Amino acid sequence: MDTEIQELVTALDGVKSTVIDMVRQIGDDGIMWSPDVEDTNSAAVLATHMFGSEAATIHEYIGDTPVNRDRDSEFASPIASVDALVAMIERVGKRSRSALALETSQSLGRQVRTRDAAASKSVRDSLLGVLMHQAEHVGHMQLVEQLRQAD
Repeated sequence: MDTEIQELVTALDGVKSTVIDMVRQIGDDGIMWSPDVEDTNSAAVLATHMFGSEAATIHEYIGDTPVNRDRDSEFASPIASVDALVAMIERVGKRSRSALALETSQSLGRQVRTRDAAASKSVRDSLLGVLMHQAEHVGHMQLVEQLRQAD
């Protein structure tokens, strides 16, 4: 695997490790809790959504393997147990690593579709977008847990 691809995979794996540690620490009793504030989400919703988004971007848009993502259900019916969340995160990670193993530093510049059917991005920009999206939601998860602990 090219060095640049390996660095991106390592960053993606680092996020997964962080989220797995967080949901394990929060536990089954806490992962569905969300503040009584409009437009806030539980750790379960955030994790389900984060890795649904990763699967769509890496597996489908970059790897050309359909995932049949239902984004709305990530918010309406998230994965509600720590064990199931961890299994999903690990499954997404394995498939992401397989899809990215086929990429090279040269192929990171190729254009792939996005959630917006009229738009495209380079593979590199798509992967950076995944990491930025995940970093944002890790912060959200940390805030939700701080609020839960204070409740």
